[in-house]
Formats: sequence, structure tokens, C-alpha cells
Amino acid sequence: VASFFFIGLMSMMIPLCHVFGGLIAVCLFMGLFDGCFICIMAPIAFELVGAQDVSQAIGFLLGFMSIPMTVGPPIAGLLRDHLGTYDVAFYLAGVPPLIGGAILCVIPWIHERQKLKER
Repeated sequence: VASFFFIGLMSMMIPLCHVFGGLIAVCLFMGLFDGCFICIMAPIAFELVGAQDVSQAIGFLLGFMSIPMTVGPPIAGLLRDHLGTYDVAFYLAGVPPLIGGAILCVIPWIHERQKLKER
């Protein structure tokens, strides 16, 4: 959850980097958190669907991840054409991981409440 949240935060920090060293630092942290996210994806899929369907679940996850990666750059180009800067595209690219990270933080609390209700 933390890595997903920080991926969004690092995406939003790219336009704020006015020095090349700052951009390198942001990209290093973004790469680190993206690597953590990708590494934890398989165990989470295994836990959710079981050993028999884990390969199909990972395939679906990667397939769904390919949609925004394919559609995002042309949309960023359109935003740049209309606004004259890529800053808005980077800010908008950071919003979904931030929202997803916030939602994922709430899930354990909801899960515990459901367990208490069952008891």
C-alpha cells in the first residue's frame, strides 16, 4: 500500500524538479517503489485466488495495467497541446495511485469490522 501511494506521490513531484539531481532522486524513489509494487503483486494474487489460478490472475492484472500505459501518453500529449505544459499530465497521473493507496489503507479496517460483526 505504501509503495502504491508513493508511486503516485513521486509522479506528482516530477514537475516540481527544477534541478537534474532532484529529478534523478525522484526517479530513483519511483523506481524503488514501483519495484516493490511489482514484487508484491504475485503474492497478493496468490492469496486472493489460490495456487491454481494465480497465473491467470497475474495475466489479468498485467492486462489491465496495459490499458492506462497505452492510453496515457496520447492523453498527456493532448493535454500538452492544449495547455502548453506536461505538468497537469503528471499531476493527473499521480491521482489514481494516491486514491488507490488510500482505499487500500481502509480495507484492513473494514475487514476487521466484518469479523467483529460475524462474532
